[in-house]
Amino acid sequence: MDDVSLNPVAVAIPLIAYTRKFSALIEAGVSLMVCIRFLQETTTDPTMQEANQFLSRSVEAGATLSQAMAERPEVFSGFYIAFVHAGEIGGVLDEAFVHLADWLEQERDAAERLQLRALLAKLRRGLEAGGASPDARAREAFSRARRMARIASFCRLFEMMLTAGVSSQLALRTAVEVLEPEIGAVVPDGVEGLTPERWVTEVVARVEELKPVVASLVGLGEEHACLDHMLRKAAQFYDAEAAGILDEAGQLPA
Repeated sequence: MDDVSLNPVAVAIPLIAYTRKFSALIEAGVSLMVCIRFLQETTTDPTMQEANQFLSRSVEAGATLSQAMAERPEVFSGFYIAFVHAGEIGGVLDEAFVHLADWLEQERDAAERLQLRALLAKLRRGLEAGGASPDARAREAFSRARRMARIASFCRLFEMMLTAGVSSQLALRTAVEVLEPEIGAVVPDGVEGLTPERWVTEVVARVEELKPVVASLVGLGEEHACLDHMLRKAAQFYDAEAAGILDEAGQLPA
């Protein structure tokens, strides 16, 4: 596997900077249109500038911010738009942007740590094999690490949205977007037939990859009213799992 990229959401640094500025302005009480105009003057990345111009035109024409962002999916991902939409619905757009900026930075930092480990493992394997690319076992290790990274991202996003005051149903529907596409199908639009006190646990338990750790911790979180805390613990567990897999991949015998 020549590509050892492990970032499941491909967070662009210009988007992080844009989101952080937006969060600071909104939190300071600046109106939405003034925020957008200010960002147009201070954003230097061409892609973000062009996207911001589109947002300005759309919002002035009557669209909500999330509706305008949804027209630029190459810049604003599904989970990003859903986060903004949740803030609009709850009247907490300022808090939503603060949490979103924090989450994007956490994802960037986690991805950079894993990427470094992956590159070191690949280099070590290549040197041991006389310059050859990693073997099948190493490729499988990178694949497993990528899956672990996705689950950690899911847990962080779910926890961050709950902390921002987003409903657990909307938070879960949004968080599954960083997992494999087919997993989103297990999240119901309604919660009919599910146990009210443990519906998140019941839904998460339907996903095979989430059963061993996430479902158990989510169950404890719902039982003791600390779901956000348990999701944070789950994210830390899967971050450590991904790192351990990569470290082991670098030590595989040639």
